[in-house]
Formats: sequence, C-alpha cells, structure tokens
Amino acid sequence: MCQECATTWDGINLCAPCLARRGRTRHAARSWPGLLLMSAAAAGLLWLGARLMVWAGALAASLL
Repeated sequence: MCQECATTWDGINLCAPCLARRGRTRHAARSWPGLLLMSAAAAGLLWLGARLMVWAGALAASLL
C-alpha cells in the first residue's frame, strides 16, 4: 500500500475499502434505545427548564 492511497485511522494505515467498511460499521452500530433515551432526557430537561422559568417569574412578580 502506497502513501497516496493510505489513510491513517487510530494510527493504522488503511486502504479505501477498509476505511469505508469501518465507517459503515460505526454508523450501523448506533442504538435506537440510546437515541430514544437521550431524546426523552432532552425533552424532560426542556420541560423542567420551562417550569423553572415560570416559577421564577411568578416569584419575582410576587416580590415586586
């Protein structure tokens, strides 16, 4: 393998077909449960932030 067609990945020189295969396996390894869990966590934090802002606004209005 020559230097022109080799790409370094984690310190290993790989050819284009091997590099493409590694890219596909990483992309295919994404897990749907993890994505759903992160989406639920983000939605929960958004809801919690909105509730906290409303509470803080109501508290500030009652103090003024």
